[in-house]
Amino acid sequence: MTRRIEDLQCGNLKILQDDNGYCFSSDSVLLANFFRAKKGDIVVEFCSGSGVISILGTAKTNAKHFYCFEYQESLAKMSQESVKLNGINNITVFNCDLKDAQKMLNSTVVDVVVVNPPYFTEKSASQTEEINIATHEITTTLKDIVQSASKILKFGGKFYMIHTAKRFAEICHQLIQHNLQPKQAVFVKPNPSKEYSVVLIEAQKGAKVGIKMKEFLVYDKDGNPTEELQKIYNNKK
Repeated sequence: MTRRIEDLQCGNLKILQDDNGYCFSSDSVLLANFFRAKKGDIVVEFCSGSGVISILGTAKTNAKHFYCFEYQESLAKMSQESVKLNGINNITVFNCDLKDAQKMLNSTVVDVVVVNPPYFTEKSASQTEEINIATHEITTTLKDIVQSASKILKFGGKFYMIHTAKRFAEICHQLIQHNLQPKQAVFVKPNPSKEYSVVLIEAQKGAKVGIKMKEFLVYDKDGNPTEELQKIYNNKK
């Protein structure tokens, strides 16, 4: 295992990454900037991987505590080390199936659930098992994630997710089936000539019908970062 310490360019935060294993992507950074948590909120992160969303969340929100659920022991341990590296005391990492979240949290009131889940249904033979589990629906599915989130969220609680844009209709179906009403969708385009790659979704438990949609452009036609993208990397809280 070859590890490196990566600067998250936010509040002097750093994170451990394995050069030969799963590493977080820009999708996690987009989601970390997209989700909202108020002062005193309890936030749960599913499929937490390296823990980057929760670690960034300590600088970008005033949430009281973050609970991370990661199925893979190697990633859970590395995220725990990153938490210690930063001296963060309001992140707890659980190495278990997200279906056990309700049991592990006991009677904890959850205000926000955030997740960057596996996008794909069929694993790739060219990738390691760790990367396959992190990116493909091997140990958990979209339905498992939405159902588990709905169980632990309080009424009126918020659910935030980034996913491949191709599965948007399926995502909305699962959310509505589990009493999570889609309220906002941001479709991300790598550049003006490309199709939408991912979608950022905000849903609310028990909310009324009504969704707002918009587009987020990452790079302009000349390949330069857009003003919106630059704001993400300059926005601490």
